[in-house]
Amino acid sequence: MNRLVIDTSTEAFSVAVISESDKSDDNTEAECQRHFEIAPRKHGELLLPTVDRLLQQANLTISDIDQVIYGRGPGAFTGIRIAISAAQGLAYGIDCPLVGISSLQNLALQAFDQTSADYAVVAMDARMGEIYYAIYRRNTELLAGNCPELIGEEQVLKPDTLLSLESQIKAFDSKKPSPKEAQPSKITAIGTGWSVYPDILCQQLGVKPDVTLADKFPDAYYSGILARLVTLQATQHSAEQAVPVYLRNNVAAKSSKPSILKR
Repeated sequence: MNRLVIDTSTEAFSVAVISESDKSDDNTEAECQRHFEIAPRKHGELLLPTVDRLLQQANLTISDIDQVIYGRGPGAFTGIRIAISAAQGLAYGIDCPLVGISSLQNLALQAFDQTSADYAVVAMDARMGEIYYAIYRRNTELLAGNCPELIGEEQVLKPDTLLSLESQIKAFDSKKPSPKEAQPSKITAIGTGWSVYPDILCQQLGVKPDVTLADKFPDAYYSGILARLVTLQATQHSAEQAVPVYLRNNVAAKSSKPSILKR
């Protein structure tokens, strides 16, 4: 299986070409050519030359790609559209399936890969005084023990409206047939929201993270790892079914209120 992965959902620009045996399992090391850099407003300019270079380094051509993975958001509107448009164009050309990966789940996997946390609290700066936010719990049964399980839902919100972390986890677990017993847990905070709103987030959540990784951005390499799980769950889709996830869908909407004109 040869995967091409593209993530341009933030100011970070990231592409990876990942090759693995069809018999690979969660513990198998895949061969990977990857590129990551902070490159605001240069994603479109860098994308195709970087894809060509990584394919050459992997001794592959575009026709060897079996699956195209894209960062579906949330994140920057223009960046998300660049990744989806490129993924669709490439997939149409070589007739292969697509997989969309969440920016927040990508960060959660980084947290679990780089720390021993039981929970990852992801907060990406969404500008306008808001954050893209989600909680993930480590699922030790998948992806070599690092699989991020979403607790609740991904949201865009103001940091000072957050409920405590404990109450969010309890509310989620109470809906399950067999709720998990509360246990001491290690917490990793990850994402740029933690550099912008560190004090507010700690105060609202009622926790002090064991580790904070506030300088992390979505990385195509980790989306490629997550795509392995998605493929096993049969959630690939065709090019025309690629859908962005903005969370803040009404940001560009015009007000529906009638204007008040002076006579």
